[in-house]
Amino acid sequence: MRIAGAALNQIPFDWENNLRTIRAAIEQAKAAGVELLCLPELCLTGYGCEDLFLSDWLPAEALARLQDIRLWTDGICVCVGLPVRLNHRTYNTAAVLRDGQVLGFAAKQFLANDGVHYEPRFFVAWPAGEETTVTLGAETWPLGDLTFEHRGVRFGFEICEDAWRADDVRPACRLRGKVDLIVNPSASHFAMSKTDLRYQLVLKASRTFHCTYLYANLLGNEAGRIIYDGEILVARNGHLLRRNQLLSFKEVDLEWVDVDFGHDLAPAAEIVPLPAPDEYQELNQAMSLALFDYLRKARSRGFVLSLSGGADSCFCAVGVAEMVRLGVEELGLAEFKRRSGCFDGAPVAVQQGAGGRPPRRCKTRRLPKKRPGPRR
Repeated sequence: MRIAGAALNQIPFDWENNLRTIRAAIEQAKAAGVELLCLPELCLTGYGCEDLFLSDWLPAEALARLQDIRLWTDGICVCVGLPVRLNHRTYNTAAVLRDGQVLGFAAKQFLANDGVHYEPRFFVAWPAGEETTVTLGAETWPLGDLTFEHRGVRFGFEICEDAWRADDVRPACRLRGKVDLIVNPSASHFAMSKTDLRYQLVLKASRTFHCTYLYANLLGNEAGRIIYDGEILVARNGHLLRRNQLLSFKEVDLEWVDVDFGHDLAPAAEIVPLPAPDEYQELNQAMSLALFDYLRKARSRGFVLSLSGGADSCFCAVGVAEMVRLGVEELGLAEFKRRSGCFDGAPVAVQQGAGGRPPRRCKTRRLPKKRPGPRR
């Protein structure tokens, strides 16, 4: 079966943007003949909605918008991340859609509560082994610790933090022998060389739990605070089948691979490590993508540079220059200009004054010196 993961560059509760990228990913997957597609964690709402996850409005709106996505799933099985609110509690879930139908919602069982993550503030962890139902109008669907089947392939879920727990408590330990495929939609923040940890995590899980493991992460600077690297990994019994280029400027980054689930693959004797990363290149790529997303999502149309001549201003100038260089290199000049939102109005160059003369220079006045205040 041809399976795929798609990294998406989302914006918190920007329904138009988020539905557009989800639809683009589904259309690209269909064009490539993909039969099962995994989209990232909370990709419908965005991960950074914070206290709005506690409202009744956001999960209800997400569930209503999910009905639009159903219409795009003829001939393909798609996993879509969204919050679901039941009895005044919000759960982090992945909906499984196929042929215009909702098959059910797998719920996240462990919540990240360290570093930049505060998930227990917004969500309630789902108890292992339990199930309930979700109702919208006249339709009712299962939610909880679920497994699914698509074209003879059985699959279950680990959602991001679920995979970072010990092997004897994580969902995969209960899925061993019951599924052929574990799907992991994630919103895992970027950190230097973190890809090495994920690589080991995914490959070891595929070998330990004797399965194919499909991992898909969010992409980009979603809301200013966190960068996601858009990593996609597919492994089987300790063998790497597919890995993408991280920190792409694309809005949708799709990777697919064919897996013969009818043929048993011997477990890898050892996990082949990745080559040592170039951390300077990794930092440069992450910073450039973060600046590009901040520029277009904040609609700032550019950056202000303080010409102090110090290290900070030099670093900012180089950072913006690298953003332009790498963005144009990947997207092309025309698409980079369109996406940046900087070039659809007045030209960037200094405008001429009346009659073709340069504008008059403004006179400056010296501000009065401030009286010295108390030392702190």
